[in-house]
Amino acid sequence: MTLCHQTLLVLCVLVAGTAGGALAASPIDGQWVAEDGTKITVAGCGAGLCASIASGPYRGQSVAEVAGSPPEYKGRVRDPRSGESYDGGLRLKGGRLELRGCLAKVFCRTVQTWQRP
Repeated sequence: MTLCHQTLLVLCVLVAGTAGGALAASPIDGQWVAEDGTKITVAGCGAGLCASIASGPYRGQSVAEVAGSPPEYKGRVRDPRSGESYDGGLRLKGGRLELRGCLAKVFCRTVQTWQRP
């Protein structure tokens, strides 16, 4: 491999590493705790972010699939008790994360508020 090819390979690796870091930089990524003590994990999935339950009887179930940028992430939210899903999203507000559900895309309300552990 020539010096030119080696340099190009190193640059490609650096650019790929930088892009991956930028994708992981969402301010809502990571661990959250609901008001009842249930732990929730928010992580990248597909073209957006997914929130899933990390503790308790509904562990492993998805509660949100959203996309957007701070403070508002819109998409679908899911009630793990009933299995029903709704339009809604996550909203970052004062260091807390609100899980919001909507009926007819007009009547929206905060269903839960999460905070960092």
